[in-house]
Amino acid sequence: MYPIKFTSIIKEMIWGSESWDITCRPNEMGVIENGEFAGETCEWLCKKDRAAVIGKNFAGIERFPLLVKIINVRDSLSVQVHPSDEYALANGETDTGKSELWYVLKPPADGHLIIGLKQGITREKLSDACKNGTVENCLNRRKVRRGDIIEIPAGLVHALTPGTVVAEIQQNSDITYRLYDFGRIGVDGMPRKLHVNDALNVIDCENSAIEHFTVEKQEISAQISVVSDVNAFSIYTCVEGSAIFETPTHVVPLETARSVFIPAKLGAYIIRPQGNEAALLKTTPITNFCTD
Repeated sequence: MYPIKFTSIIKEMIWGSESWDITCRPNEMGVIENGEFAGETCEWLCKKDRAAVIGKNFAGIERFPLLVKIINVRDSLSVQVHPSDEYALANGETDTGKSELWYVLKPPADGHLIIGLKQGITREKLSDACKNGTVENCLNRRKVRRGDIIEIPAGLVHALTPGTVVAEIQQNSDITYRLYDFGRIGVDGMPRKLHVNDALNVIDCENSAIEHFTVEKQEISAQISVVSDVNAFSIYTCVEGSAIFETPTHVVPLETARSVFIPAKLGAYIIRPQGNEAALLKTTPITNFCTD
């Protein structure tokens, strides 16, 4: 085992682009780009030795739990919300629910993101706004800066706005319920599909916390020694500067806006900055959310 990088999957969207850095999905399958496993898929790696790769806590769970993207926004995303695991399962979705976290690499042009609803907006008031075209009056706009970390748990209304670049860490799910899309026309010349009923059903006005993974920001100014956790893999995403991950047999550079996968049984490794310092997000999955 060694620190593994995957070739990014670039997706062009109507509103901008996404780079999928860590992904294990049938139609968006990560391919290893470094070391002796280069050319093999993330699925192949997990099947090789599931406990050694993703950890003892996940050895009996078929679904790879996380997905990491870099999102570059030219035009506003739809105002959207994601379901909980329970709602997705009860309503026949093939994916789990979806909670996510943003790290702001570049703030939006006007300094604000859409995060949640204004105080006093209930599900009923939002439903009325959907009918009379006043959804934008219900949305909370939050000022953000580079380096902000924003949790987007399932049930929280949200939208990225023009000029934003974020690292997004999320459950391995692609379920999005569009509540409002600014009257936008899709590539087929028709208004993009909305999912108002599902969106209203899953909105959580209490804004529960994320319970699906942990994310820790680490600022590295000198070499540090680390030992992997045999119970769960980890993912490092570089958000400032660049770093080197090193084992006795492998040296793996990590540039800004790229991620590296640390297998559970990797063992001892070191991290050192390239240059004066680097900032990394270390993500670790939690076992209590995976459903098949």
